[in-house]
Formats: sequence, C-alpha cells, structure tokens
Amino acid sequence: MMNRVWKLGLAALGGALVACSGGDSGVAGSSMETENSIALSVQLADGSPAARVRVIVRPDSYLAGADSLEDSLVDENMNFETDSTGKLILDNLGYGSYIVEARSDSLKGASKFNYRSWQTEGGRVSLHLGKPGLVSGRVLVEDDEDASEVTVAVQGLDYSVMADGMGNFEFKSLPAGFFEMVAFVQTDSVVVDDSGKKGKVRVIRKLGSSIANVRAGQESAVVIDTRPQDSLPSFVFEDFEGSIDAWKVQHSENANGSIEIVDAGLGREGKAAHFTCENDSNYNWVLMGRSLGGMVDMSNLDSIVFWARTDIVDTAKRKYISFSLDLNVDSTSELTSGKAWVHLDVDTTWNRYVVTPDDFLEPDSNKTGGNLGWDVVKRNITDISIFGGTGGEFWIDDIEVFGYSKFVARDPE
Repeated sequence: MMNRVWKLGLAALGGALVACSGGDSGVAGSSMETENSIALSVQLADGSPAARVRVIVRPDSYLAGADSLEDSLVDENMNFETDSTGKLILDNLGYGSYIVEARSDSLKGASKFNYRSWQTEGGRVSLHLGKPGLVSGRVLVEDDEDASEVTVAVQGLDYSVMADGMGNFEFKSLPAGFFEMVAFVQTDSVVVDDSGKKGKVRVIRKLGSSIANVRAGQESAVVIDTRPQDSLPSFVFEDFEGSIDAWKVQHSENANGSIEIVDAGLGREGKAAHFTCENDSNYNWVLMGRSLGGMVDMSNLDSIVFWARTDIVDTAKRKYISFSLDLNVDSTSELTSGKAWVHLDVDTTWNRYVVTPDDFLEPDSNKTGGNLGWDVVKRNITDISIFGGTGGEFWIDDIEVFGYSKFVARDPE
C-alpha cells in the first residue's frame, strides 16, 4: 500500500495550507512566475474551431476534493474561455507540468504539457473535443477502514467522487485519455506556530492509485488496491529473472506470437517478459501461458497482481490484454474446458494491475471466448494465461499471488 502524508503546500501540489480554526485564516499566495505565454487551440472532431468553450488548467499533481488546494486555485486565475476562433492565450503560468481541459455542453478534451518545454517549441498546445467516457471502479481498503470516507480524484483534472461503503465509485463524464485515479482521505491536524498559537490544517493521506484508460463514448473499469499486501499470505509466481521455458506461446491458425526475456526498462529494474502478438483480432488469438502442473483450488484467492505495459497506444482505440485463469481438460473428463478472464487496458508506461475474483467477467449465453465464469473454474485451475487482446508488443513483469503461500496442484479429475 502506498501510504504517505500529503500536506497541501506550494511545494507539493501548487496549493496552500488553510487554517481552519484558532486564529486568522487565509491562503498563501502562489509562487508561480509569469513566463512566456502559451497559445491554446481547441477544435471539434471535424477540425472546426470550438468557440466559447470552458477551459480549465490545473497542475498535473492537483487533486480535486482536497479542500484547501481547491480554495487556492479559485484565487489563481486558471479558468478560462476560448474566443470565437477557439483560441486562448495562457500567460499566467509558471514553470511546471499541467493538464488543460476544455468542455462544451456534451464534448470534452484534455491534454498534458510541460510549460518549460514550450520555450523552445513555439508555445502552442492544441486539443480536440470528443465524446466523454465513463469510468467505474472500486477501492479495496483494509477491513478496519471505512471506504465511505475515501475520496477518489482524477489527478490533474477537476473531478472527484466519494466511494460508497463497499468502495465503489463512478465518474460519468471524463475526457478521453490515460489518467491516474488517486484514492485519499482527509483529516484535520493541530499545528502550533512560532507564537504558540494553535490552529488546524487539512492533511491528505494518499492511499493508492491506478491508471484508467478513458475511451471516448465508452465505459471502462479500474481497481485501486490500498491494502497492505504484507498482511496476506503471498508468493511470487513469476518474476521473469530466470528461464522462460515454463511459459509457452499458443495461437490460432492465422496468428503468431513469441516471448522472450528482456531488460524491463522505463524505470523498472531487472528483467521482464516481452510478449509479441501478430495478426490478432476478434477471430485470431495469441496467448502466453504457464501450466500449474495439475489442478489448483483457487477458491480462497484474494488477488493476483502484475505489472504490464505496451508499445503504442491510440486513445481513440482500446489497447488491452486479457488475464485468464484456465481449466484445461481432455475429452474424457467430466469437466468442461474453459476459463475465467478479465480484459485490462494497458498504457505505454509500466502500471500495476490488480485482479480479484470479483473482476472476472460473468459468462454470457454463448460462453464467449470459452468464459465459464469464476464460480465454475475456481476449484480446478490448470493454467495461467495472458492473451494479447489487441495485438502488438507487451511487456509483463512480477506476477504475484495473494491469499496463498504457494499453489498445491492435484492430478486432473
């Protein structure tokens, strides 16, 4: 679990601490310096100007729902509107990384930029408006923590919601793109200034985060696991630091694939699996899989955690892999071969994925993809597989199992 205290100061999030009681209250001024201006252009999908639309600029570390930070940004002039040609000059920003969002009545768009880089790149930012997407999710908390006190914010954007008692939350309208969902709680802490006067400051405790891929006009899901993993029995199923011989690549007739061990790269140390899928589609498939040496009862599984990234992402299209726990038997068995699986959006940066039994898809009437559902296969898992759902290149690392200290396999039934 990522536990650290965020005091909302200028150095941390571009905001300021606000005194809540015990003396004068107020908001400190911003440390931002005005540098060269940035020309922003907002367009509709057809390339025409998006005139008179609302524009919101926030530091990329901003957390909506953090009260004192919100107050400080109200005082900063960081809310704008485009002119009749869909353009706007941003001239009150200091050096730093930002996310700019534009909104019309039914369309949204967002873009990330670093202000320092624009000095040598002409000072221009452009973005297109499109249909917003819906993101639903869950925050997994410790047994003694109240999930209804948890706020979930889209970092760098003006969106936050409270989770319910089960940790469920939903954002009904977000601009397309990859964004970090942050779960946090707020508490008041007493402080004493140099004169001995007591006051309260609002303190943010970040519980955890996860990356969501928001797709225009579509729905996606995300899980934020805030639990301390050392409180559960666990073991590393695969770290890809040694031989990869235990893993096999399988594919349909018109597809192809390969797997090798490479340097993880992009900030991760050690080795990782490089999984390549060719000619993949709804009718062709490629998977990397590993046998468990028999049947494993996983009915007490808490979660399986791993890291993944991909090569190229187009935010207008979904890029995903499918994580699968398989039941594979021969024709003489009374059991039916199939799987429980979940589809996971991937980004070009390393992200940590948490798969719990509740995440596996319910089977439809056609058992699409051989999906029998978790309740059918959970006591008879024979293989763990990762499908290259959309094809391309994927990197997989550090598959860890929680709820077991090891897998005990029995002979197939």
